[in-house]
Amino acid sequence: MKIYWIVSLFLFLSSHDLLGQAPKQLPAFQQFINYTNQAPFTIDSLDKKHKQVFILYDPGCGHCQELGNGMGKMIHQLDTAIDYYLISMVEKEQVDGFINMFAKPLKNHPQVTFLYDPVGEFITLFHPKNFPSTYIYDKGSLKLIKHFDGENKFEKLFPILKINK
Repeated sequence: MKIYWIVSLFLFLSSHDLLGQAPKQLPAFQQFINYTNQAPFTIDSLDKKHKQVFILYDPGCGHCQELGNGMGKMIHQLDTAIDYYLISMVEKEQVDGFINMFAKPLKNHPQVTFLYDPVGEFITLFHPKNFPSTYIYDKGSLKLIKHFDGENKFEKLFPILKINK
């Protein structure tokens, strides 16, 4: 029931355009939880020597499933100095189903971390308007490089994330 109210609030705010622009600086999030070990995950948990990619997704969203599938197919062509955080507001069982059906190559990948947002902190800090919502932040400065709202084709993100030879 809690997820219903979070999603309802998200949709209401999105439809009324009350949400601002994507944050130009990575917000100081504090309430995410790592699905793997149930440990708190905050902005202090990041390796600031890497680019940071945050993707808000819903395991039941077709566009999110397509993005996860595309990312899984291309994960070995991506720059190893980038960390990927896939954030969801649903319980672990649904995330496990998403991974097993659509994004199996991402499971246990060293660059990919699945995070749980139990209180909707991502929505209040990042201001997404659609699922999936992707934010790419520069290493060190943590300034926004690029933001995609509702983009389901990983091929559109790939030029920013590929291995530079």
